[in-house]
Amino acid sequence: MATTGSNVTRSIAQTAQYIQEAWSREIEQPFDEILAAGKLVQDRSGLVSDGGDVVRIPFTSKVTARVKSASTQLTFDSPEGTAIALNIDKHYYVGVLIEDIAKIQSNYDLKSAFQQRMSAGIALQIDTDLMGLYSGAGTTVSAGAAVDDADMLAVVVALDDAETPPSMRRGIIGHNTKADLLGVNKYTAYDQTGKTGKAVDGSLDLTGSIYGMDIYHSGNVQTSGTGRNLFFHKSAINLAKQQAPKFELEYSVRDLGWLCAIHAVYGVGIERAGSVVEVTRTTAP
Repeated sequence: MATTGSNVTRSIAQTAQYIQEAWSREIEQPFDEILAAGKLVQDRSGLVSDGGDVVRIPFTSKVTARVKSASTQLTFDSPEGTAIALNIDKHYYVGVLIEDIAKIQSNYDLKSAFQQRMSAGIALQIDTDLMGLYSGAGTTVSAGAAVDDADMLAVVVALDDAETPPSMRRGIIGHNTKADLLGVNKYTAYDQTGKTGKAVDGSLDLTGSIYGMDIYHSGNVQTSGTGRNLFFHKSAINLAKQQAPKFELEYSVRDLGWLCAIHAVYGVGIERAGSVVEVTRTTAP
């Protein structure tokens, strides 16, 4: 019996079998973590397209001018430096089995939906390996509980001390560090910048440019005891994809389904440690 003032006539247990369910026509995807590292570092993939497991990068060392003394022979330097080794030692995959019964009975394109998820998984792993290179940074700036202007100036000094070229300096910061920098008045206020929100315009998640460094926001900044924001010159960090993420598809009679996999072979490494600076934040990055 209906209850006055109520739109419930029976308990759900009694009426559920008479109520249809509505499903959307499209499969929704979860929001992916914001990734930034892969597009900001030096890509050396072309060096390993024909095989090999190590890339050797030769370097020269600095030489110093000498005073020329009369009737004295020259002193000759040997400017060869130590080569940098980049190991191609990472092979990751994501695999999914789409059973025939699911494919037959489902109204959705499961392969396309799952392929998007699988691709995101591989992209996250590559980004994680790049962001994990904080351990090889030449300088650490300890910001404490929040990153402020003094910390940003310390990054500039560290990069300058390493004679890092002013162009192509980048920073990758986490959610909380982004909020810290948004709170620095001189970066955001019109009376300081002369441009409304220019330092934090958010285009393509470029948080802004601070002291000549393009600052990018990422959801994948690493945490190891403390948050590890990363600042670097493009040529300081290498990524070499011997095999870019590749989708494989095979029908299996044994499993009565389609075996789907995406895998990639690559290597990451620091080429110029002095031009890599980590900024630690004692809580989340």
